[in-house]
Amino acid sequence: MKGIDIKLTPLAVKMLLKCTSHVRGELKTKMRSLTRLFFGFRLSDSREVIRQNQDLAESLKDGSSFVFKDWTVKTGIYKTELLQEGINVMWFANRGDEGIIHNKHFKPMPIKVIALTLTAIECCIDEWLQGMKEDIKFTAATYGSIYQTHLSSLQHFHERTAPYKLLERICDNLHDPNLRSFHAGVEIPTMVSDTSHISDEAFEDAIRERQLRLVDGNKEDYPSY
Repeated sequence: MKGIDIKLTPLAVKMLLKCTSHVRGELKTKMRSLTRLFFGFRLSDSREVIRQNQDLAESLKDGSSFVFKDWTVKTGIYKTELLQEGINVMWFANRGDEGIIHNKHFKPMPIKVIALTLTAIECCIDEWLQGMKEDIKFTAATYGSIYQTHLSSLQHFHERTAPYKLLERICDNLHDPNLRSFHAGVEIPTMVSDTSHISDEAFEDAIRERQLRLVDGNKEDYPSY
């Protein structure tokens, strides 16, 4: 894709994917509590709360609503603050983290990192689909196809919005240190969900949002997180 480098160098691949199962496990562990608190899932045996959790999980899964800044009306695609928070705690929390040591490989943020983080968020949401938190393993066999769906959607988003460089701005924003706060010191079947598909209409809405900002004289780049 012109304008976006989606290929990682051999060093970056080794750095990001070393002990792959460990990376997935660590990311899932860190995203679990962030996702619960961010969306407001509640631990309770109450039937009403269980139903609310189910409804919330289903609505977030519908059309991958969870990737939007406002998931209720689906505006601000790929601008959810949870994505920034997840990247922060996984790769930029401490001096020894990969994002600090190998900073140049995260500038701009690789879309493979974005896709992986979104997949982890979706796994955490899946744990609430029955209304009470379940433990779903974040494995390649289970979530590989969902990761590919998110990666393809990001690529398609870039293609549809290329004149506005929306994905480039998102990748730059996700790396921006001003937007980060870091310290510097039994298997289930493969998950396949049609609800994860992001429609072309959502991409067109993102273009319209950008056009409106330009008309209003807002000279900022694609709004930061």
